[in-house]
Amino acid sequence: MLTGNTWTRLGKYRPYIVFGALPFALSYPLAFTASPLTIIPVELWALFTHLLLRTTYTIVGVPFSSLQARLTDDAQERTVLAGFRMVGAASGGLTVVLVTPLFMRLFSEEHQALAFLSASMIAGVVIFLALLYCGLVMREPVTVKSEQRATLSEDIKSIGPMFLSNPPLIRLFAIIITSSICLGMFGKNIIYFFKYHLERPDLTVWALVTPAILLLLCVPFWVWLAGKRSERDALILGGCIAGLGYVLFFLLGEFSLFWAFFSISIVGIGGSALPVMFWSMLPDTVEYGQAQTGRRAEAKIFGFATFAQKAAIGINALVLGLMLDFVGFVPNVAQSPSALLGIKATMTIVPAIGSAIIIMLALGYRLNQFEHAKLLKQIKDETMHP
Repeated sequence: MLTGNTWTRLGKYRPYIVFGALPFALSYPLAFTASPLTIIPVELWALFTHLLLRTTYTIVGVPFSSLQARLTDDAQERTVLAGFRMVGAASGGLTVVLVTPLFMRLFSEEHQALAFLSASMIAGVVIFLALLYCGLVMREPVTVKSEQRATLSEDIKSIGPMFLSNPPLIRLFAIIITSSICLGMFGKNIIYFFKYHLERPDLTVWALVTPAILLLLCVPFWVWLAGKRSERDALILGGCIAGLGYVLFFLLGEFSLFWAFFSISIVGIGGSALPVMFWSMLPDTVEYGQAQTGRRAEAKIFGFATFAQKAAIGINALVLGLMLDFVGFVPNVAQSPSALLGIKATMTIVPAIGSAIIIMLALGYRLNQFEHAKLLKQIKDETMHP
């Protein structure tokens, strides 16, 4: 709501990226420090620094995401932007996973805390420079005539109508919530599967990075397919492939490392479509809502999408804990046959059901490139002839 009502020479969103860069960069290494006072419990200090980190991240993250709808109104260009975004995210994640252990070896065992702090300080510098560059180099288009200031009460009252008048947005929210709750079960259980089923915990890292590598490789294909067909069709195909991977993993994953990694690869190929398509489809719902209500709400849409995603991830963690307790999982001991079956079912059957739900939701999504182009023309006509 705050960014939606901001008007400066830098634009609506860039000021938060530029001036939020330093607080975010400083809060990152702070999360890797010990409590400065002995009277402050370590748990309380960890909670405080993590909340600070997540808050400063939100200050730059929501405006950064909202800019995707501001930089271009072309559906295909938005898909390309989403593709670059996912490539950047996967590259950053892989860098952290692969480089951090190498960096840690520069420090002795008794100085591992200092090693983590040093790594986070380097990351903080990268964060600051990248955000500063992003905020200063980008240019936001001039605010359109249909955008108006709104009071806090008006903003709050507009949230309900914003959703109810935007069926494509409702479907996308349902998709990201289903994905975060159901599909997240797979990655979070891999560590248990490799430790207790295959008894190869040393290969867990490779099982976790394989989907990220496949995301890097598959993004160009999904961007191309969305341009040739539609984002919806690309999302449906990705859901079908990922669903097949979950079923294969359930049936064959525990028999050999080959079948385990083969199934993970199928899941990675199909699953790579979801983040690209979601973040390319979400900006189009901004124009849909604008055509229905006469107001752009990109900041609120992207903010609530992020909120829904993070809240669903929290629900996923809670549900996963309850399910593991239910099947009799006990950490760091040999698992019973029922617990092993429960772990495998949790990480495959639940995501497979989630993939089916996502496919059904996507089948009813009608906002393709053609319909979006019609909305843009409608908004342009109404702006020129109010």
